[in-house]
Amino acid sequence: MKGGDGILDSWDRIDGVPDPRENLDLIGHEKVLEELAGQFASGRMHHAWLINGPLGIGKATLACRFAGHVFRQRDPANAVAHYVKPDANDPVERRVANGGHPNLLHLRRGLREDGKNWRSQLTVDVIRQTVSFFGTSAGENTWRVAIVDPADDLNRNAANALLKILEEPPSRTIFLVLAHSPKGLLPTIRSRCQKLVMRPLGEQQVLDALASLGLDEGAEAEDLQLVARLSGGSVRRAIVLLREDGARLYKRMVSLIGQGSPDWTSIHGIASELAPVNRNDRYRLFLNLAHDLVARRIRGETEPDGSHIPGSQGISDLARWVEVWEKTRRSVELADSYNLDRKQVILNLFEALNEAA
Repeated sequence: MKGGDGILDSWDRIDGVPDPRENLDLIGHEKVLEELAGQFASGRMHHAWLINGPLGIGKATLACRFAGHVFRQRDPANAVAHYVKPDANDPVERRVANGGHPNLLHLRRGLREDGKNWRSQLTVDVIRQTVSFFGTSAGENTWRVAIVDPADDLNRNAANALLKILEEPPSRTIFLVLAHSPKGLLPTIRSRCQKLVMRPLGEQQVLDALASLGLDEGAEAEDLQLVARLSGGSVRRAIVLLREDGARLYKRMVSLIGQGSPDWTSIHGIASELAPVNRNDRYRLFLNLAHDLVARRIRGETEPDGSHIPGSQGISDLARWVEVWEKTRRSVELADSYNLDRKQVILNLFEALNEAA
């Protein structure tokens, strides 16, 4: 995606939304930020922190805000034991925001050789940027911070390269290793890090975050509430739901499930709408919404819009919904791997959902 200056600067940036390094408003994770600030001021700051939590809840924003805090405090012996939110014109935060702070290294997926498309993994070449970063004197007389964002994207060679650095860390350096799920990381990486867990945001916190970004303007209050419920505590997902009219998409999906005889005309209509390659974001959002619906059916929960779709009442019902989950997962994986017809994936999904309901 492109930043405000039109430059391609991050593989996962959403147009019109501040990058985490630019966003000073961290909502719902103040205690985690306070804990890091307190650890830094104690003089016993661990050199590596594994910060895990679901995608889009603010891990990278927290990491960038803590990096700014470290750069402003400079010396732990004189640092305040709590986080102080900086002014919007703070010179340190301006340098963090534009990627120009010499003591911050933000490791994210790089571009492919064509200079146009992003890599699907965080490669060893990216991790090796630490060699030049740590091989020179600190640009300013402060600690240095390296953010790995996210560690889930590390390939094997990159993970081993990161492990080597964590085993022999440079002095006055803090690694913030972000992970959506730490289970996929090397056990040796996990063992080198102190662990911090960031929880999904509450519905009101999601709404507050959307308001702080100015993304709630023009949206109906009812749709905003539904978006907050469907977001799973992820601001990123809430933004995608708003951009892709996800509340209406969800309502359409629910209306086509468990109504006796399936309305195949309408189902074909929604499948044709979502299948084109240029509707990829909306297609992925639909799959996520369907995945969450199946999960709620397995748990026997009510739908976010208050509607009722029969859930698991016994072992046989539970088995049916688990089978839908597995069939859908396999179908999507095959379609992605072999470039199969997405429309058929959606039709098969509706067929499985209606059979289970």
